[in-house]
Order: sequence, then C-alpha cells, then structure tokens
Amino acid sequence: MTNTTFIDRIRSVFEPIDVSDTSRKQVGAVVAAASVVDTLCKEKMPLRMTTMARRLGIAPSSCFNILRTLTQEGIVNFDSKAKTYSIDLGLVSIARNYLTPGGSLRVVGPLLEEFARLREITLVIWRRAGHHMMVVTYFDNGSAVRVHIEPGVRFPILGGAMGRIMAARGGFSSRELKQYFSRVKWEVPISFDEFIAEAEITKERGWAFDAGSFNSGIATISTAIDDGSEHVDAVLSATMFVGQHNQETISAIASELCEVAKLLASVKISRTF
Repeated sequence: MTNTTFIDRIRSVFEPIDVSDTSRKQVGAVVAAASVVDTLCKEKMPLRMTTMARRLGIAPSSCFNILRTLTQEGIVNFDSKAKTYSIDLGLVSIARNYLTPGGSLRVVGPLLEEFARLREITLVIWRRAGHHMMVVTYFDNGSAVRVHIEPGVRFPILGGAMGRIMAARGGFSSRELKQYFSRVKWEVPISFDEFIAEAEITKERGWAFDAGSFNSGIATISTAIDDGSEHVDAVLSATMFVGQHNQETISAIASELCEVAKLLASVKISRTF
C-alpha cells in the first residue's frame, strides 16, 4: 500500500461533490428533492409550495409531487391549514443514525477496516471518560492472530502511547500529570521525567509510540483527534505486536494515522461518540 493512494481515497469520503461537474450523470428528481430539503433546512419559517418552486426554478407540478412524496416518507411536514411545508422528524431520525455514539463512524468504517488489513494492525478510537480513556470502537485486520480489544474497556489516562498524547494535549497541570502517572502500571518501568520528555517530543511531531512499555509484547502508535477544542479528549491508535514492523513502516503508519485523525476531526467526528 502506498501512503498517497490510501490517504487520497479516505480523504475523498470527506470532500464535497462538485455539483458543477457536468461529467457526472445526475437524476433530476433526486437533485430537485435534495434542493427542496436543503431549502427547508435553511429556512426558519415554513414555506409554500409555490414559493419553493419559484425559488428553486422547479415546475410547480414537479415540486408538488416531490413535497408530497417527502411528506409521505415523514421527511417533510405539511400544514393543511397554512398550506406550508417544513422539515419533519423523519429527517432528524435519519440524521441521528449518524450522530449517535459510533453512528457517524459508519461513514468511514469500511476504509478504516481496509487500513487495518493492509497494515496488519488494529485501529482503536479512544474517548476520555473521567480519569480514564475508554474504547469507543475498533477495526482489526481480520487475521487469525491479531490484537483484540473490546469497546467500553477503560485504560489509565496516561497509559501507553495514548497517554503520551494526553499528557501533551490534555490540558493537565503538573500536579495532575504526576498524580495520573502514578496510577499507571507499566510492564517495563519508565520514569516520570522520561515520560514527560517523550510527551514533549509527541507534541512536536504529532504522534506517540509505545514499544511494549505499557503492555509487554504490544506496540502502539497514537495521535490526537483534534477538532479544535481547547483540549484533546479523543485519540486514534494503531496497535500491533512488538517487532511486527520495522521503524520505516512504523513511521509510515504514523504518518497515515495522523492524516486519518485530521480527517475525522474535520467533520467533528469526536463529538458524536
């Protein structure tokens, strides 16, 4: 797998379609229906059919049929007294499927699974839960021997590679860092000063690496899902076995991981779980 090919593919998921591209074959009724829904979403007041038809340049008969169909599907509400249309709860229900915990991950799930398979890693999305980091979801590579982790599992907030990310970007005071670090059980002991020095490197390069210090035999690369909030509280990790990949490959995976995390952050995905 080349870095450019994979990253370009996953980036395309987030890029809007250029509706001015006439090389794409479009279904007129679908385009018109999308325009109607978009208009109703943007308007603060319900609209009459004739107003929408005139504004969107749609034939009144076509606009009426679109609105009638959308009303039957529960996406649009029709006020029979005022003869106006507005967005109904059906659209909210559809949107909620992608905005509830983990729902929005369905959009990028297949590509994250492909990433995991091609690099023979397990991808894990973490979210801060009090003094811990909790597994939101994971994507493994499907091989017979792989790192497996269950959603809902909690780890110390400063444990492993993700702990170095949180130390660098979590907004903790020196006192809190020492307190949380003292609660971590390292299988290969590391001093607090060493940990902080590595967190500083992490802040500069954007990713952290743990070569089995936290869990013996398990190596992890982590990076922040930074959506622009004051402090980071979501992390994306790539987990593998110690010695599975050489340093060159680890660096390549880290670079890809950072790109994917930026794309997840660009759509505020960390706020949906």
